[in-house]
Amino acid sequence: MIDVSGVYAICPIDTNSEYENGTIPGHPLDVWYAWINVSRTQVVYYALVSNEVNPPVENFLGQHFQIENETDVFIGNILALIEVYNDTNNDGVPQANFTLGKSEIVYYLEVNSSVSYEITPIRKVIEEGIAHYKWGFRYNIIDGFLQHSDEENTDARVIIEHLSFDYDFYTVENTSYIKMSFDIGNITDIEPWLTEPPISLENLSLSLLFSTVTSSTKQNTVYINREPYDSTLTNDSATAISSGEIAVEIIKAYEFLFGENYNLTQGENVETYAVKSEAASITSVPKKAQPRLNWVFNYFENYLNLSELFPSAVGIGGKVSLDYNLSKFIYRICYPVWDGLPIKHDPTLVAYLHSSTIIPEFRTLLLSLSMIAALFATLVYRKKKLCWRVFHKF
Repeated sequence: MIDVSGVYAICPIDTNSEYENGTIPGHPLDVWYAWINVSRTQVVYYALVSNEVNPPVENFLGQHFQIENETDVFIGNILALIEVYNDTNNDGVPQANFTLGKSEIVYYLEVNSSVSYEITPIRKVIEEGIAHYKWGFRYNIIDGFLQHSDEENTDARVIIEHLSFDYDFYTVENTSYIKMSFDIGNITDIEPWLTEPPISLENLSLSLLFSTVTSSTKQNTVYINREPYDSTLTNDSATAISSGEIAVEIIKAYEFLFGENYNLTQGENVETYAVKSEAASITSVPKKAQPRLNWVFNYFENYLNLSELFPSAVGIGGKVSLDYNLSKFIYRICYPVWDGLPIKHDPTLVAYLHSSTIIPEFRTLLLSLSMIAALFATLVYRKKKLCWRVFHKF
């Protein structure tokens, strides 16, 4: 049974296995998992399932690995919200600051439950001599609500045809890749709530809000567009992303590859558009959604005891908190052209295993510091030489 009081339960995953999947019993929701343990890195995936109630759409993806000097790192990603926004300034990403009461986010889509789900069990496939570990999870006929982003109001009930999440994990030398595939189905029905007038999704955009968690024995820093970033401290509610990295001290450990296209199906035509992404402050997250997120995330937290999942890890352990208010990196993957139509997109997450690579920002900094040190040494040498000459003059 899952204890939602905050005390983590014992995880039944066989962490010594190369790969496996299974279901962790709970009440009223179970947790389906996929597990990989290869090349001295481990991947864990969780999704909510149930035979008693229609499960909500929620999943978690985490990876443990080491960088230089056997420094342990754990990085996790969780889909927090699905949002609908009106891109009034045409920059492709939603601007929102709920502290100031300003927002392009019109609704967040509270994904209440799914009528059924389909599991694609994890399997190992050899492609061009490289082992790929693939699995997937699909929710069918999803019942959701368009919640007004800054009020208590529910504006409409909607039906989403399906939501699919497929994954492909593989390693090439000292780099691992997780290729994710999002398949977001058509909005098939919109029913105004109570006496609300009809609602249209025409000319509205869609965003997926993710929260990350990083655990390491050494200081970790998020870099967005080559600059340090922290979602809990930034004054900018939305920062467009061209590159996203996580460094442990000065070593590049992880990278988010955002700059890809997505496909939008309109009738019989498939159209291609550019994905937009943004780093987001915690002030841009609808506060009304937090109680439900805390309840749902707690199911995963009970089986995110790093000491049990990665017993050989040194310096990291205990229960992981998925509270997005503590996350240094909250980000949105944005689909500017949507209109409630089906979308397919394939982003990628990259981990640098056993890395000793200094990220470019620090390489420049170290070069600058070494130049300053060299200049200082030269000045000291010249000063000493001048003093020696002056001394011998007398």
